[in-house]
Amino acid sequence: MDMMEIPVDGSISARGILGLAVKRAGVDPGVLINNSLLYAVNHETVDLDHEVVDSDEVAVLPPLSGGA
Repeated sequence: MDMMEIPVDGSISARGILGLAVKRAGVDPGVLINNSLLYAVNHETVDLDHEVVDSDEVAVLPPLSGGA
């Protein structure tokens, strides 16, 4: 899943938005909601209880590794 637009009437938590995305995409909730992921709203990391409004951009950031 690359990008999905979900209209919000009022406000909802980031967890709520991700729950709607899971339903729309038809995937297991663990794909988008788990302890190994980071979440961002408008390019700032947040926890899942962060309030989201209609104009916000929510991102799910996978774990990264690398270096030598």
